[in-house]
Amino acid sequence: MSTLVIVGAGPGLGLSLAKKFGKKNFNVALIARNQESLDNFQSSLSEMNIKSAGFAADVTNEQQIADAFSQVRATFGQIDVLVYNAGVIAPVSAAQTTAQIANQHMQVNIIGGISAAQQVIPEMVERQQGAIFFTGGGATELTVTPILTTLSIGKSGLRSYAHCLHEELATQGIYVGMLSIAGVIEEGTYFSPDNIADEYVDMYEKRDGAERFYIDESEDSDAVLKDTYTN
Repeated sequence: MSTLVIVGAGPGLGLSLAKKFGKKNFNVALIARNQESLDNFQSSLSEMNIKSAGFAADVTNEQQIADAFSQVRATFGQIDVLVYNAGVIAPVSAAQTTAQIANQHMQVNIIGGISAAQQVIPEMVERQQGAIFFTGGGATELTVTPILTTLSIGKSGLRSYAHCLHEELATQGIYVGMLSIAGVIEEGTYFSPDNIADEYVDMYEKRDGAERFYIDESEDSDAVLKDTYTN
C-alpha cells in the first residue's frame, strides 16, 4: 500500500483528505500537535477500514518534525505523498504586524512546509517518484488582504517555494502541487472539506500543473475573506 502523510491534520480538510486517500488504498499518517485529537481521528478512520496512525509534533520544531517522520517510516515504510496543510489564519493587519508576530506565523505558514518537504525529498529523488502538496490561501496570495497580512506573506512565500520545487523535481519523477483555496472552508458550502479533498485527489491523479485555484466564481472571494475576519 502507498502512504500519505498529512502535516496539519485537523477535523476539517485534514480528516477529509485522510478519508479520500484512505479509500484509494493509502495508509494515512496524521501529524499535528495534539495526540488526543490524532487518536480520535484514527478511531474514526478505523471505522471506515482505513489504516492510520497519529504522530504528535509541532511544525515549528524541526526536530519534532524529523522524529515524527521517522516514526511514520517505522510504522508504514516509504512515504509516497505529503500534504502540508498547516497554517496560522489570524486577523493581523499590516500596521499591527510586528517582526515578532511575523516570525511566529512564518514558522508555520512557510518554514514548517519547507521542513516537512525536506523530510521526503531525498527519498523521493532516490526512487524517482512521489508527490508533495501544499495548501494555499487563495486570495491572500495574489491580492491585497490587509487584515490577513501575515497569512498573505507566508502563503505567498510558500507558493513561490512550491513553484520552484515543481520546476526542479518534475524531471525526477516527483510531482509538486499547490491548491490555493480562495474562501473559508465550511461544511455544506462550495468550500466543504470533502469538496476540496476531491480536488486534491484529482490533482494527484492528473498531475497537470503546479497550482490550482479553488474558487467559487459566483462569489467575490476577496470580499468573503475580509468580511469573515473583520466581523
